[in-house]
Amino acid sequence: MPPRPLFSPPALAVLGLLAESARHPYEMRTLLCERGLDRTLKLKHATLYDLLPRLTAAGLVEQDDPARAGNRPERTVYRITPAGVTALKTGLRKLLCDPTHDAAAFATALAFMFALPGSEVAELISRRAEHIDATVEEVEAGLAAASDVEPVFLTDHTYAQALRRAERDWLLAFAADLRQGTLTWPLADEEYSDDHS
Repeated sequence: MPPRPLFSPPALAVLGLLAESARHPYEMRTLLCERGLDRTLKLKHATLYDLLPRLTAAGLVEQDDPARAGNRPERTVYRITPAGVTALKTGLRKLLCDPTHDAAAFATALAFMFALPGSEVAELISRRAEHIDATVEEVEAGLAAASDVEPVFLTDHTYAQALRRAERDWLLAFAADLRQGTLTWPLADEEYSDDHS
C-alpha cells in the first residue's frame, strides 16, 4: 500500500496543533476529538503514529525529550520546526482559497486558520468565494442553455448550485466580519511567525 501523502488534512492538523504547543501524540489525539476534528478527518488511532515519523523525516516536526507524568510511561513530545510553520502556512493558504479541495480539508484549514493573520484569511476566503462565484455563473449558463431538458433531470445540478451559493454567501459574510472587526482574531500575528521554535 503506498504511503499517505505528506500534505494532507491530518498532517495539517498535526502541524496546527504543534504550532500551538509542543505535544505528545495522545494529547494531540485527545484535542482532535475534543474539537470534533476526529470525525471530520475520519482519523484512526494509528494515523498520528504513522504520520509523526514522516513529518519528522521531512524536517517539519522534531522530538523533544520524553515526558513523564506521575506513574505513567514516558511519552515522546513533538514540536514544530520553522520549516513546519512554513509548511503549515503554505497548506492553509492553499486550502482556504482553493475550492477544489474537499470539505474535510477546508474544515481543517478553518480550524487552524489562526496561524495566519486575520486580514490574510479574509483575503483568502474572498478569493475562494470569487472562484465559487465563477463556477456558479458558468453552471447557470449551462442550465439556461439546457432549457429543453426537463428540470427533474437537472436536480443534481440545481442541488450543487444551491450548495455553491450557500458557501459563497457564507464566505463573503465571514470575510466581511473579519474585515469589519465583528470577529476578533485570538492571536497576535507574531505568535506563529516562521521563526517559531
